[in-house]
Amino acid sequence: MKAVLFDLYETLVTENHPEWHVPAPAPGQRLGMPQGEFNREWAARYGARMSGRLPLYGDVLRDICRACRIDPPEEEIASMQAERAAAKARPFERLDPAVVETLRALKAEGYRIGLVSNASRDETAAWDSSGLSALVEEPVFSCAEGLVKPSPAIYRVACDRLGVDAGAAFFVGDGGSDELRGADSAGLKAVWATWFIERWPWDWVGKAARTSDAFPRCRRVEELPALLESFPA
Repeated sequence: MKAVLFDLYETLVTENHPEWHVPAPAPGQRLGMPQGEFNREWAARYGARMSGRLPLYGDVLRDICRACRIDPPEEEIASMQAERAAAKARPFERLDPAVVETLRALKAEGYRIGLVSNASRDETAAWDSSGLSALVEEPVFSCAEGLVKPSPAIYRVACDRLGVDAGAAFFVGDGGSDELRGADSAGLKAVWATWFIERWPWDWVGKAARTSDAFPRCRRVEELPALLESFPA
């Protein structure tokens, strides 16, 4: 048995299509606090967001307000939660045809397909109704498992559910969260996927490159099946 585990955001779907970027008030402004302070508090809760301890955007906003001694503006938080839910659903409404066809091609070649994603509950809400859910046999989300990439344990969960040895599996991702080195530590063969981040660069590209450029790079998703077959057995 052989398998390919994919990252989700900026690998199977992208949030960075320029049509989706519209000016909006900063979250800190909407909560009544300096944006720099909000950014620090948001970053400090990364583990809690990804592991499911703070499952929804509104939960994170309320926690930040409490820490900063701000009365949570509930009406504003409800509006921000609804806007985020819509934004997180948007990438699943317009899938890249090349990604879909590549998944089908890999399945036709006998690969089992899995997913390992650091994601909060908001970010996974649209998964079941998306076209990807029928192509991915085992989606493993950090918020459901309480495990966060790059921990090797989360990759092993996905391999176990697919019934494959880690040594017979690939992990394909854009490199955020040091995910490629995590996959490598778990015994998988890692591939750096840059088909979205080269098309619409985002602010983690440089950081991802520092931990990812040691791994084989795939710039076009259509080239992925041939790249995987080129790995030594």
